[in-house]
Amino acid sequence: MTLKNKRNHYNVKLLRGYGHSISVKNSKLILKNGRHDITGEQESEVWFVKNMPYEKIILSGKGYVSTEALSLLSQNNRNVILVDTYGKPITYCNSMMDSLTGTKYRIAQYDTFRDPTKCEYLTKQILTAKKESQLKLLKLIGSDVVSLPEKEHLASKIHFAEYAKFIPERYGFNSRNQSFIRTSKNNATDIINALLNYGYSVLAGEISKFVCGFGLDPYFGFMHRSHTGFQPLVYDIIEPFRWLVDYSVYSIANNSSKRHRIKLKEFVHTRDGNVVMDSSLIKRFLEMLDRQFRQERKYGFRHGKKTKSGLKSVQEITIVKIASQNLAEYCSGKEKEFVI
Repeated sequence: MTLKNKRNHYNVKLLRGYGHSISVKNSKLILKNGRHDITGEQESEVWFVKNMPYEKIILSGKGYVSTEALSLLSQNNRNVILVDTYGKPITYCNSMMDSLTGTKYRIAQYDTFRDPTKCEYLTKQILTAKKESQLKLLKLIGSDVVSLPEKEHLASKIHFAEYAKFIPERYGFNSRNQSFIRTSKNNATDIINALLNYGYSVLAGEISKFVCGFGLDPYFGFMHRSHTGFQPLVYDIIEPFRWLVDYSVYSIANNSSKRHRIKLKEFVHTRDGNVVMDSSLIKRFLEMLDRQFRQERKYGFRHGKKTKSGLKSVQEITIVKIASQNLAEYCSGKEKEFVI
């Protein structure tokens, strides 16, 4: 998606469809997209991994990835996110921290997990930050709502009911993962929920990379301790940052350019009522989401060059990484507070 007077390089690559692959030849990565339904042709790119512009590669459909390619990508901190047809995460492939610091962080995480007082504190901090982010989003899109209930499920219900008012009616969005027939936490029955699901999967993949990179165990969370999905810690950290996805979905639904907004012909419903999206829509959305990840704002980051205000311009996705590090340092006792 090319925009005037904007940076049009993206850090994300989508490989989708039958026959997509990642392999290595002559020390170069070969990225092949799925075969075209009519011509059978495949788009392909060849890169030395150090020169490859993509920080994350999204895979969907029947394809092939060589172990050599996975090893090369992992060694160079490139994230591989595998999702199903509906955007639900299947697995994340990223590097692990192999160091004494990482080991200490993980042991401290387990100790924190066994401490009910610390778990309660972390849950409170996460939920407070989540509510602040929800109010921030509602203000961004033009809502007059300035407060939300204390209880998380009530706050989320009101948040999405208000959010729905700013989504065009033609997309059939009423609330989070809810159709007129039933409530479903599995596959989306409208295009807005389908995009939200896809975006959350990508954001969770990035957080998983950060968590594993610091040596933490993604399967031991503090708020989502009995979460039915995998990697509860990832879904702890994602809560205050879901607004990045929510805003990207709002933006593509309300884009001033017809060429860039969601087109009704770009998705279909299965016999079960689930939404399946066209690759062109997914690619355009991922590029918009990546642009949102790279937006900068003033943030109290303690590292780097000092400024007069004490604040630095930091990318949103970097703030997510900082939050993951802050959690590791709180668990280890290096920091007395967990700040998001």
